[in-house]
Amino acid sequence: MKKLWVAASLCAVFMLNGCESKSTAAQESGAGQNRIIIDDAYVLLDNDKLMKMYREYNEGLLRDYDIDFRVITTSSDEDIDLFANKAFARLQEKSRSKSGKALLLVVNTMQDKVRLETSTALEPIYTDAFVSYVERKGMVPYLREYKIADGVYMMTELVHDRASEATQGKEWMPPMESKSIGGGARSKAHIGISDKDAKKGTQVPADSADDPKAVLQKYIQALKAHNKNPNLDIYTDATKDFFAKWTVTDINQDHEVQNISKCLKQHEVLYSMDNTHAVLAVTPYDKHRTCSPYFFRKEEEKWKLDIATMAQVLRFNAQMQWHFDMPKRLEKEGMYYAYAFDGYGFDKNGYPFIPKNRDPERGKYRWGYTCGYWYHPKDKNRVKTEPEKVIRCFIKNYAYGMPANVRLGLDVQDYVQAVGEGNKRIDNVTKKQFMKYMNSVPSGGIATVEVKRKGKRIVRKGIAP
Repeated sequence: MKKLWVAASLCAVFMLNGCESKSTAAQESGAGQNRIIIDDAYVLLDNDKLMKMYREYNEGLLRDYDIDFRVITTSSDEDIDLFANKAFARLQEKSRSKSGKALLLVVNTMQDKVRLETSTALEPIYTDAFVSYVERKGMVPYLREYKIADGVYMMTELVHDRASEATQGKEWMPPMESKSIGGGARSKAHIGISDKDAKKGTQVPADSADDPKAVLQKYIQALKAHNKNPNLDIYTDATKDFFAKWTVTDINQDHEVQNISKCLKQHEVLYSMDNTHAVLAVTPYDKHRTCSPYFFRKEEEKWKLDIATMAQVLRFNAQMQWHFDMPKRLEKEGMYYAYAFDGYGFDKNGYPFIPKNRDPERGKYRWGYTCGYWYHPKDKNRVKTEPEKVIRCFIKNYAYGMPANVRLGLDVQDYVQAVGEGNKRIDNVTKKQFMKYMNSVPSGGIATVEVKRKGKRIVRKGIAP
């Protein structure tokens, strides 16, 4: 799984052709055979976030590797091996694969078992040993915490990454008839049975002399040791809370070591102006999308790893390219890391890019926005007589890479309603008041702007340049 394991929290719709659970008879019909997932045990379909990421991976498996991957949850009392074999044969009557590459994951909640059924064409790649390993080490830890949707998603991610590795190693067999000859493996699922050793590990102390690179090195050593202690001293308090609730597997940790290691030599530390936050980055971001930035915050005068904020704002696609969750990028602690992305624009999916046509005069502007003007209809007669009292600002434009958008998150057609907080708040702020306020926020201070966007009032906060 060549992906930061924090990304597994970040994700949804299991079905390409609808997502519903029907009777067994309906499932055996043509419509049922075309379904990606059949949730007869009713344990998956209420997790919309994970379903989105599941669909991305499932579509990628079919598009890039011609693998038809299906999932069935069941509470049947039939032997899981027989059930999986029959269901595999039934579903493959209308296989989506053109070359006989098919997989079926069966989760039996009644028997507390899981099995991944493998077609003949895929057995050299998804060997019994490999399947057994990823079931036990990659999926079962989630099932123990009754995170069945997370476990299914994680299995899909592992299947995808194995396909990528096999393609690079030219391990595919020639296309053949899609049928199962018993390939695959079954494992005890341990659904809802917690592992008392799941959160254990020796303490890793933080040191005031450690810079972010040194902290990351300590983190790598903890990963290599499969240290799952959520209360490591190198974590921020928020990260400790995050890990206390998060499922961590050996496979997650092994792959994160691989991901970090390939980028280590290129890391540079970008410190905030007040030296309270830092981003370990590989720039330019648009050329190194597989090298995730790492966030650090000073607590107790020591640099500590802020995985909690990374999990909030970062997302990863099937190619392991990181991008921002744009609605959450500047929420809570996220706004304190925005400085590290000055100079970059973001597309609609949150991928950073360097603007092609930069304004040569952009350096003259502090925030990099321009105001249009608007006024309340009731003030129409005052526009000519008292313009400074009634004319207000909407964001007419902004320069890509400038703080108005990168740090504050303002967008075109945002209608400015208010600025400031507490006793310094100005409601119904005029254009003149707004521009004066923006220029008056001290460098490193927090600018607070309330705007109306698509009919909704939202508050934007950002660190002033």
